Amino acid sequence: MKAMTADRFREFETFVCVVESGSFSAASRKLDCTPSAVSKLIDRMENRLGVRLLHRTSRSLALTQDGKNFHQAAIRALEAINDAEGSLMHADAPVSGLLRVHTTLNFAQQQLALLLPEFLEKNPALRLEFILHSDAVDLIAADIDLSLQVGPVTNPSLVAKRIATTRWLLCASPGYLRRAGVPKSPADLVNHNCLNFLPQTYRSVWPMGAQDDAGIRTSGITRYELTGNVASNSDNFLKVLACQGMGVARLAAFHVAPDLRAGTLRTILADWLPEDREPVFAVFQSRRNLNLRVKVFVKFLEERLAEAADWGLTESSADRLSIR
Repeated sequence: MKAMTADRFREFETFVCVVESGSFSAASRKLDCTPSAVSKLIDRMENRLGVRLLHRTSRSLALTQDGKNFHQAAIRALEAINDAEGSLMHADAPVSGLLRVHTTLNFAQQQLALLLPEFLEKNPALRLEFILHSDAVDLIAADIDLSLQVGPVTNPSLVAKRIATTRWLLCASPGYLRRAGVPKSPADLVNHNCLNFLPQTYRSVWPMGAQDDAGIRTSGITRYELTGNVASNSDNFLKVLACQGMGVARLAAFHVAPDLRAGTLRTILADWLPEDREPVFAVFQSRRNLNLRVKVFVKFLEERLAEAADWGLTESSADRLSIR
């Protein structure tokens, strides 16, 4: 096996920096060299490997399929070196400074607020700033160290580390179910007021077990686009409306667990929901040179959220809280 020479390391580092920066000029500023030096190094890599890694135009760069594969391999190689050094350099290092975190308001309120006292007690020299909204954010432009996201991460230039999972539940208040009746199958939802996310978003589609003409569940999944008299981009707003008896909402387990335990909400159609779980990701710019503040916070969340794997709702408790 060939050793990783200094020149080879420089190539890997430069290539990954170009991909993450989006241009030779932006990468050159980070690497403290000229754009032409970056371009020549990429040309040298492509000639040595015998493949084209990047499609170049006067205005943009795009990875080829070989480039995508090599990009992931280069990241893994650089991560291994960084982790090896980090395990020695940060073994006893105190954590201090500012950590800026982006996530949704309800995830911060329902989960992070409960965990922060313990985390900050262990890391008293650390300061945290939370940017709380559900919109996509440019981590570099907003100077954000870490984003905590539920669901798919669509930006291929970011690193997404899964730290937990959650289920999606259909919920309504006991009062609403007394008035409107309890749906027995997904087909019954067309007769209910469904409090949904705004149209054309992936959360506005409710996947549930398919059923045949006789109403018997089959092995497939049907994706329902249901509507009611209110739609929103805020799951917290939809939850409040559901608690007020306005209709049925599809919400994450971590979000509604306290309301289910309190009896403010009940789950419905539990047997019709798919078993798939939605990932919760810690998202950051790169594993290379990842600061210790991010590493420590992500590790803490990974451990604590794993301990609360179902957000306090075991399968048996979920059964007791559901109306079938």
